[in-house]
Amino acid sequence: MRICVRAGAGRMARVGAALICVLLVCRAVVAVPLDVDVQRKVQQATFEVVVPKPAKESATFDKPWENLIPYKVRSDHYLPVGTAFSIGHGRYVTAMHVLFAVFGDTRGEPLLRDAGGNVYPIGQIVKGSADKDFVVFTLAKAPSTAAAFDIEEKPQLNETVYAVGNALGEGIVVREGNYTSDTPEDENGRWQWLRFSAPISGGNSGGPLLDDKGRVIGIVRAKRVSENTLNFAVPIALVTGAADGVVQVDSRVVTGVAVFEKTRTAQFKADIPMPKSFAEFSAAYMKSVDDFNARQLHDLLAENAGETFPHGSGSEKLLRALYQRNLPGVIVQNGSGTWTIDAPRYARLDLGNEGWQDAASFKGELIYHRHKPEDIDQAKWYADPQLVKELVLKSSPSTIHVNAENAKVLSFGKPDEDSTFTDVWGRVWQVCIWHVTSWFTSNWLVEFDLPVPDGHVGFERNLGALGRSGQIERMKLLTGFLAVSYEGTLAQWNGFLAQKALLPKALAQPVLHVDYGRSFAFDGRRVTFSYGPELQKIDQGSRLRLDFGFIPDARGAVLDIAGVAAYDREEKTEVGVFRHGAPAQSAGEDAKNEWDKRLHHRHPYDAVAVSANDRQSISTIFGKPDPQPAPGVLYTFQYRAENGTAQDAMKAKLDLLLKNAKVDER
Repeated sequence: MRICVRAGAGRMARVGAALICVLLVCRAVVAVPLDVDVQRKVQQATFEVVVPKPAKESATFDKPWENLIPYKVRSDHYLPVGTAFSIGHGRYVTAMHVLFAVFGDTRGEPLLRDAGGNVYPIGQIVKGSADKDFVVFTLAKAPSTAAAFDIEEKPQLNETVYAVGNALGEGIVVREGNYTSDTPEDENGRWQWLRFSAPISGGNSGGPLLDDKGRVIGIVRAKRVSENTLNFAVPIALVTGAADGVVQVDSRVVTGVAVFEKTRTAQFKADIPMPKSFAEFSAAYMKSVDDFNARQLHDLLAENAGETFPHGSGSEKLLRALYQRNLPGVIVQNGSGTWTIDAPRYARLDLGNEGWQDAASFKGELIYHRHKPEDIDQAKWYADPQLVKELVLKSSPSTIHVNAENAKVLSFGKPDEDSTFTDVWGRVWQVCIWHVTSWFTSNWLVEFDLPVPDGHVGFERNLGALGRSGQIERMKLLTGFLAVSYEGTLAQWNGFLAQKALLPKALAQPVLHVDYGRSFAFDGRRVTFSYGPELQKIDQGSRLRLDFGFIPDARGAVLDIAGVAAYDREEKTEVGVFRHGAPAQSAGEDAKNEWDKRLHHRHPYDAVAVSANDRQSISTIFGKPDPQPAPGVLYTFQYRAENGTAQDAMKAKLDLLLKNAKVDER
């Protein structure tokens, strides 16, 4: 398998490190014996593609890291992102992906810079091809020199070639190699790429590949990750043979969704009329991408609607279960078509003052549970995303490494967008988008945060401008495939329930009634119960977890409370009430046997205490054994205490839990 990366400028960490490590060179260094006239033409006809540095970065660091990088880079008002060159008649060429990289870049539009440091705005895009990776354009103001490269459309294999480009942002450099072979483009071999052995580096993209007479034979576009002597160029004949007045796209695109393996393949075809300014072109192209991605995602979901959770036979098992962890789980479809809840492997980050973040990577998303530190006001936590993000940034070990020193990002400021989104289950997510602009990057950090009593559950992703709309739609879709319990102290629950606009549909009507020291009552649509302090302590520090189940209904399913677990850490006791749906026909024997035990109140559902994991537990099923007709739902009532608690004491506690219980569901 051939693995390639484009040779455009990298992001902050990679570019920053590279800038420290490379030797400074002058703006036009020629390291190989080209003819003097050709050398002069290289200087006059090759340009850096640059973008302006922002006057002020949106990110705040713990130290002025810019002072640690070389003066040449620090004092430059522009950031190099690639290379371009003149082909005469007022026309210039670069690789299309060089322009794609700066679409939507708020630092400014790309400019061409010559060897004397003069910059030239792009005038109009004349023609190009996204999949063939080239673009031809004019400049708003022509350079004073009129030098341009001659063109050779039929180069000879094994001849000496020279890769010219803005390597590593250090100015135009020429490096020697050979034109070694042709290789078909990956989709179906519609054309041949040129393969050459001259070394290239980040920033070379869009530069000319010259023969030994100084004629352009191709446009440098990519290098192989594992080998820098098997590099790729766009044949210049593809450029000269393309029609004016249009930028074409004709690429096979595979559309997928993270939670299942089914995909949809279609050809993304578009003819975008030219000429256009850079701003007009980038807007038109991004719209065509967004429109195509939206259609593909819609069609993929429509084609699989009958088997996408909560629909289809593969959903039956999960529709009879409940999720009993406050760490978020992801609802995914396995290879056999069954929907299950996948629990990623989380790593903990200490936020101080009993706060923490558990985070895990899931197919490009960072999924997390953030537990609020005790010294932060709960209402402020939900209302101030800048405070929460800064807390995570300051606690994170992540840094950028500059000249043997580390610098840490402390803040991105207030989010540029702060809104809410209600998912398919009626849960309200807080959506925050930061446009992160620095010397070396311009992207968007998007967070979806679900308020829970002890903090947030959520996920985030870094996005570029191209295709951002479609990626945000996928993030919205993912909200419906996250399973999570809601947990916190009774004091935290009180603060959480006060946030009326942020409550999920299942908690829109009051279900908890707590009178500290006197009574605890749960009043749900399906089950109710209450108890006093003689069963378990009821104070602000007592903890409560509500577990949720995906419960079948006429529309497919609803997300509703299916488990209540209240516990006291000091007394080491817990009371629990849990809903269980009858197993599906396709369920395994273990699930069917467990249901049979519950149905007939067999051990351990016979109100006889058992020891497990250094705890005593006693359970029973609400109602009489073996009811007729057989119900589709049963409720387990459970009490747990320290090991060694007598059976009579355990049974008395269980009776207290059942005393005021009522089940309104069969």
